[in-house]
Amino acid sequence: MNIKSLLLGSAAVLVAATGAKAADAIVIPEPEPVEYVRVCDAYGAGFFYIPGTETCLQISGYVWYQIGANGYDEDSSAITGGDTTGYIGGSTGDGWLKSTRARVNFDARSDTEWGTLRAFIRLQATWGTQVDGPVSVDQGFIQLGGLMMGYSESFWANSGNGGPSNWGSHSWGGMYYGYQQRHLVGYRFNGSNGFFAAVSLEDDTLSGEGYMPDVVGKIGVSQGWGAVWAKVAYDESFDGSVPTLGGAAALFGLNDGGWAVQLGTQINVPSAPGSSLRVIGYWADGAHAYNVGSPSVIFGPTSESYYGGAEWSILASYNHQFTPTLGASVAFQWFNDLYYATTDASSGVDAWGAELSVVWVPVENFEIRTELHYDDVGTFNVPATPAGFDPDGTVSGFLRFTRYF
Repeated sequence: MNIKSLLLGSAAVLVAATGAKAADAIVIPEPEPVEYVRVCDAYGAGFFYIPGTETCLQISGYVWYQIGANGYDEDSSAITGGDTTGYIGGSTGDGWLKSTRARVNFDARSDTEWGTLRAFIRLQATWGTQVDGPVSVDQGFIQLGGLMMGYSESFWANSGNGGPSNWGSHSWGGMYYGYQQRHLVGYRFNGSNGFFAAVSLEDDTLSGEGYMPDVVGKIGVSQGWGAVWAKVAYDESFDGSVPTLGGAAALFGLNDGGWAVQLGTQINVPSAPGSSLRVIGYWADGAHAYNVGSPSVIFGPTSESYYGGAEWSILASYNHQFTPTLGASVAFQWFNDLYYATTDASSGVDAWGAELSVVWVPVENFEIRTELHYDDVGTFNVPATPAGFDPDGTVSGFLRFTRYF
């Protein structure tokens, strides 16, 4: 055996020994990767994927503290349109009227071959002069593409599409525009060139009264210059008969259902981004669910409300955005020929209201808002009081601090 053969044999033995030891070595497995929450940017800011799913979830809401005061008393009271739960209209007595509200929204969305599938839940609680309740489900609905079903704002107030065609004036209170929430099934369509449309079947009684629903429809165009729209609504359960008023003889104006129409436009100010003029006209054939309402006057010690909404109403509102964080709006609304409450009988009484709203956002997600509202109703024309009664105008207002998240 020569030297070369010896060296080759020794090398082979060493390699074999090393391979055996490597095969017997303990290998520590790598930990499985942790699935952290992923941002979902398909539906805007604030959405994230629910771990292990393709569903995106957004959690949002706000907390406000409000200090209000008014000039309403037991003989003359008014309630503005909009979300009156937090508004100070309608409260009687002197002194400060305080309100605190907490709201949390859960918004879950995912893509399907039929469009976006969405579920929305709103939890809310308000503590204040008139209300002091526990947390409740304020809204809950399902959407699939343009189809919507559940409990939410009536399409008469807000269909969720059509931009300025929703709500009333530029303020939070919105003046008088017929705010209400309903069980409904609706469909919304957004086409090219800003065209939009919506229709809904709504239930106002929630008591199984027959099989005919209320119906709301709207159509319009929203573009950079502004918007124009039309709405029509039918209240199938409206009966215009007039009950006895203050011991007077009953009046009758029977009506098989009630109709309402709205025509509106908004003109954006080109040189002032965020500034716009909005004008809306309303008509209704009785004081039914789709009449936008009016300053509701309570007369005398019996506290009977004699007036409902008007036959005609015109609302004009202008908002000016001074800076991205400071804006102010003014609005005026006229009510021609108020109906007696819940009827289609005219009283011949007119009314009007006005408001001023200022909104300041000093830091992101923190808003300071103040609104001042005035209502005035003409001379009472009630059978029980042939001499008439002219109540004083009423003033209300609030200062509110809101933290959004």
